[in-house]
Amino acid sequence: WNNKMYPVWKEGDARYKEAWKGGRVTFNVGNDSPTLTGAKVTFTIELEFPKNQKVMPDGDVVWAEDCHHESEPVYPAPNVDWEAVFPDGTPIKKDKKPAYVFVWKTWGQYWQVADGPSSSLTISTDDIPLGSYVVDIVIYHFRSKEKFIPLGYASTQFSITDQIPFAVSLDQVNDIVAGDMRFVQNRAIAFTISLHDPSGYLSNADITFNWDFGDESGALISRELTVTHTYVSTGHFKPQVVIQAMIPDRACDPIESPTKAPAPPADQGTTVLPADSEAQTGLVADKPSDDDCVIYRYGSFCTGIEVCEGIEKVEIVQMSNALMVAPHLDKNVLDITVTCQGSLPKEVCSVILDAQCLKPIHTVCNMVEPSGDCQLVLRHFFNDSGVYCINVSMANDVSLAATSAKVNVDMGMQQKPPNIQESCVVCLGLTVWCIFSVVPVSDLCSGASVFWNLLNRRGAVDNCPLLQERPV
Repeated sequence: WNNKMYPVWKEGDARYKEAWKGGRVTFNVGNDSPTLTGAKVTFTIELEFPKNQKVMPDGDVVWAEDCHHESEPVYPAPNVDWEAVFPDGTPIKKDKKPAYVFVWKTWGQYWQVADGPSSSLTISTDDIPLGSYVVDIVIYHFRSKEKFIPLGYASTQFSITDQIPFAVSLDQVNDIVAGDMRFVQNRAIAFTISLHDPSGYLSNADITFNWDFGDESGALISRELTVTHTYVSTGHFKPQVVIQAMIPDRACDPIESPTKAPAPPADQGTTVLPADSEAQTGLVADKPSDDDCVIYRYGSFCTGIEVCEGIEKVEIVQMSNALMVAPHLDKNVLDITVTCQGSLPKEVCSVILDAQCLKPIHTVCNMVEPSGDCQLVLRHFFNDSGVYCINVSMANDVSLAATSAKVNVDMGMQQKPPNIQESCVVCLGLTVWCIFSVVPVSDLCSGASVFWNLLNRRGAVDNCPLLQERPV
């Protein structure tokens, strides 16, 4: 180790306070573990400079808020010709002389990297025992052709495992509270697997997913990352999946001729292995007993979910339109009778839109009192004639259902600006318990429009099947 060019300061040394102009440099260190044994792990480090400095695209650090030195380099690059070397004397073969040298240490080995203020190191985990480890980093900054100054130490913890790292997400259309693990009966749930394989170690593996959804529906074996399942009954369930990966064993690759182990890239420094014969020769890779040149790895996941009955359907079964006459004020009253099936709602909302069903004019939401049946009357007051779109939705903790219609409000020959004065809900009967599921508005009726054909007080018949062909 070249102590003259790369001095070693202990942590807490007072000289660190003066190691960088303008303040202390801090380090943001990370890694992409957990790492499956045999894969590669990558470490990253980013230097964070004082607030009055900024990093330029070429990696140079300049003053950002100094009236005398703004945009000037904090440490100008030297204009000298010299041969840069690492702490162990290995030449640094780079076109641009390095501003920083990072020395990474773990497993009794070290790696040297010459780079800018952001750097990374990728190493293999072959023959490394399973477990949790720490990598230490010492950071040096160039000051002259004969000296690098240590800026400080950093470390990060990482792990090596023989279990395939992955995550599972569960999603359902119109899920009111995503992530609460409560879902609606008779609606497909999408189970999506995200493999954690940043180094691509599993890219050539044959991976299968064995699903058990916990409802006695049988096993599902798939090679797709996403599968769907529909629970037809309510209750608590424990879906689980087991992953099997058949990984081609690199030990079975044909050997051309014995050669020296390749040296690491010049810009990644030099790796020094311990003088242990076992470390030099390596360990035998895992193989199945039939010696078919594959390595088997597994992973498993299990979670608990709750499935409840949802609001299956919302129907507008009647619309009545009447004119209320009062001194100096005429109002048109529209009563909309709405029913639902399945679970019962806690809240009902209605939105009045223009005739093109594009511009919202008025929105009102009301809490629903518990009662015996799901039947509501929504009362709206209008001050002007015209055609309006009405969207009615019912919701509870985990469920939402909606329906829509058009209505023709007729107030005779009055000409006033459109204005919806108020809305209210008249509860004819409702009780509330476990609630769910939404039917998208676009599915309620056929055709491109999400709203129904014109309904008016003369008794037009709507084509939407939700109305069951009853006049409104």
